[in-house]
Amino acid sequence: MRTIIHLDADAFFASVEKGFNPMLKDKPVIVGGLPHERGCVHTASYEARRAGVVTGMSLREAKQLCPDAVFLKGDFRHYHATGETISGILHSFSPDVESASIDDSYVDLTRVMHLYDSPVEVARSIQEQIIEKARITVSLGISSSKLVARIASGIQKPAGITYIPPGMEFDFLSVLPTRALRGIGRKTERLLRELSITTVGQIAGLPKATLIQLLGNAAGETIWNYAHGIDDRPVEKKVISKQISRETSFEEDTDDEKLITGTLRYLTERIAAKLRSEEWTGRRLKIKIWYADMTAKKQYVTLRRHTNDGAELSERVLAVYRGFPRRRVRVKLVGVTVSDIEHRFRQRTLFDEIERRDMLNSGLDSVRKKYGFTSLSPASTLSLQNYYRMEKHGYILHTPALSQ
Repeated sequence: MRTIIHLDADAFFASVEKGFNPMLKDKPVIVGGLPHERGCVHTASYEARRAGVVTGMSLREAKQLCPDAVFLKGDFRHYHATGETISGILHSFSPDVESASIDDSYVDLTRVMHLYDSPVEVARSIQEQIIEKARITVSLGISSSKLVARIASGIQKPAGITYIPPGMEFDFLSVLPTRALRGIGRKTERLLRELSITTVGQIAGLPKATLIQLLGNAAGETIWNYAHGIDDRPVEKKVISKQISRETSFEEDTDDEKLITGTLRYLTERIAAKLRSEEWTGRRLKIKIWYADMTAKKQYVTLRRHTNDGAELSERVLAVYRGFPRRRVRVKLVGVTVSDIEHRFRQRTLFDEIERRDMLNSGLDSVRKKYGFTSLSPASTLSLQNYYRMEKHGYILHTPALSQ
């Protein structure tokens, strides 16, 4: 039986700011910008949340709801440093740590549990060390799986510890609303509600075959397992890929510039989406063009800074391609590779043009997740509809295994 702790920092950005400035103690703090600026709330302290302030709300609306709040632009260097401190503390308890994000981590105690009296004792020690060294509070959930531990960490916020003993996973989950389960978004929640299914226990009461029929093979089986508290995903350190490549050959050799540039833009957008989904950024680009006479043109370019913005990457890719000498030979294959990849938070700065693009990309990814990758596409890729069949997950290219 595994023992897994999930850590969720409480109002992370605002808590870090309070830790750096004791004068902010017990005051409502809003991180995101100044109240007269255009922008939205990134994090609100619990004092501000009690006044109705929520993440994503406009700064001006937050000021109206909580006029006494302290508004801060924030400094990501502080958040990064605090995240590193927390990571070091967690690794002192177990070598098996997975950082899902800067303020969200899993600790697997299974291999080292014999060193401690109880998992709750470990959780309390983690909390105490983080308060002492990072000056913030965290909430912890403890269970036999990542799924249940993560849900449990949100039950008693802030600064709570929720332990779900082995064998009690289903009892804990069964009374929760369906949206509590990983993998159930608004669309699935609405579908289940139409069938009068509103709790996890009701999902668990369905035959697995019924859920598969409703949601598809993979999603139906996974959600059925989750509803029964079954989740065997390991706690594992995320390994950064050395590079991400996307390429495709054309069904027929072509000199159609709209097709070539549209495909390059589409491949670059897919790479950017992959980078964002993994919380990565890249800096070095390789653009590859294969011609019908079996010659190739390749060029590398290094960006000024790391990014995962599709528009920014595509601009450089297309600029490089347009700088290639024009040839009277048709193009057989195009490819894009992004390398020099690192975690996003190492270079990210807050509340400037980069942050604004992050917000736009977050909205873009949310829409694509709900309605399909091609639901929002750059205008330059729309011409691909004339050449490829389009499905919800994207265009069916000539070599789709290489271009998804």
